[in-house]
Amino acid sequence: MADIRANIQSTINAFIENNTQAVKQRDTSLLSAILAKDCIRQYRPLSFIKRYPQFFKPQITNADYEAQMQGELHTMKDVAQNVTRTVIDSVERKATLWVETTIWTPESQSTVEVIFDLNFTEDGTRVSQVTEFVDTYESTKLLEQILEKMGAK
Repeated sequence: MADIRANIQSTINAFIENNTQAVKQRDTSLLSAILAKDCIRQYRPLSFIKRYPQFFKPQITNADYEAQMQGELHTMKDVAQNVTRTVIDSVERKATLWVETTIWTPESQSTVEVIFDLNFTEDGTRVSQVTEFVDTYESTKLLEQILEKMGAK
């Protein structure tokens, strides 16, 4: 079990770093680099997803997520992520991360809290499912700015 736990922790570290580097390098492929090819991403709460159907789908593939993020990345100047809590279940091959994500746009700086619930492949080296629960209050302000810049509003 120690090897699985180490693999999961290493995968978590890569997941967070890739999300940060994707913004810094403007490279959406980094968002899926540590994900299994058939990984599904889900957003929660569903009420938030329903409010922004032009931006979110309840469940999307890696390719869909990369395409969605293509526009969003160009509205951001920088991002920093601070993992404040990590819980790993080696037996179930799952982890929960509490992350404070600070996003800089040309107009503002926002910190959004996100809880990632991750499932892993058998060996723990890839993420097989991502459920992302977002801080709707701060995210709403940020999304309104992003959607306006993208002309989607």
